[in-house]
Amino acid sequence: MKNLFLIIALFTINCRAQTNVINLTETDQHNLNMMNGDLYMKDINNIMLPYIGTWKWVNGSKEMILTLLKQTKYHYTESVFNYFEDRIVGHYTYKENGIIKADTSSDDINAEYGLKVYFRLNPSSKINSINFKDYLKNKNYDVWLELISPTQMKFHGKEDTDITKYRRGTHTIYPGTTFPLEMTFTKQ
Repeated sequence: MKNLFLIIALFTINCRAQTNVINLTETDQHNLNMMNGDLYMKDINNIMLPYIGTWKWVNGSKEMILTLLKQTKYHYTESVFNYFEDRIVGHYTYKENGIIKADTSSDDINAEYGLKVYFRLNPSSKINSINFKDYLKNKNYDVWLELISPTQMKFHGKEDTDITKYRRGTHTIYPGTTFPLEMTFTKQ
């Protein structure tokens, strides 16, 4: 009887510890509970893989290096949320005339909030978006990344208008951008 009780207890604990694994390409097809810690949105089809690496853009005396890294089974616990996901985060360095104008390489990429480079995938499109922070101008950008070959990627950016509206009352809005919002990067 003791052995039967032990087997039932172990089975019950094991069942509760299982994670509900959902393919990133199928998240819109499921009713997801992102609050109980059982969900794992996994990059089963490796759709993130082509974006991972170091990318470089050069135009005359201007240069930008964008590094994108994959975090597997990142535990997201911001606010009421509690789930796991594969995600892409990164950092960038922007130079003019060899002088560094912006560098986010010392950012804590394990943070849940406040990342300057955070990638969102749209599995139904070849174009995927990235949240991008221009910390020198105190602006956020919606950036779309479009793979045009295995070694080239277009970067299309626009100012996040929702953030701008929110900041107008309490923060200084700086005109312009630190870096161009239209670039074509080459994988290094």
